[in-house]
Amino acid sequence: MNMEGWSKWLTFIANVGVFLGLVLVAYEINQSQTQLEISALADGTDNFTEAMLALTQNEDLAKLVYRAEHNYEKLNDFEIWRVQKYLDGYVSMSEQDYLVLTKLPDERISSGFKHDWKINMQMPLYKNYWSKSELRFSPEFRDFINKLLRDK
Repeated sequence: MNMEGWSKWLTFIANVGVFLGLVLVAYEINQSQTQLEISALADGTDNFTEAMLALTQNEDLAKLVYRAEHNYEKLNDFEIWRVQKYLDGYVSMSEQDYLVLTKLPDERISSGFKHDWKINMQMPLYKNYWSKSELRFSPEFRDFINKLLRDK
């Protein structure tokens, strides 16, 4: 084989190597994306778990939120302030989770989140909070919650 033949073979082999390298990079990027999605989902689950643990492990807070859900009008100013701060944290955490979940391809995950918030927004406590605080949140999250309120 002459020099030109060897050159063509080497060029072909180099091109195949570059192609395989690009395929490997694409695969690694896909794997990275999957790991990020799993991590984001775990963070959202951790956030929700922490919020529920805080509520169940702090008897005073649990009683206060229960009373707020059932007899909001009987709370004093300090209790209303405490509930407001709790809801500020809970809804802000939920907004962050929502923004992450909307980027995930698995619709089952976001449908569970939607179901939970549909239940929340049936309670006067959450409706009242939302009517006073919705402008604090991102347009995407506002659209999500307001659609739940419209779709009852």
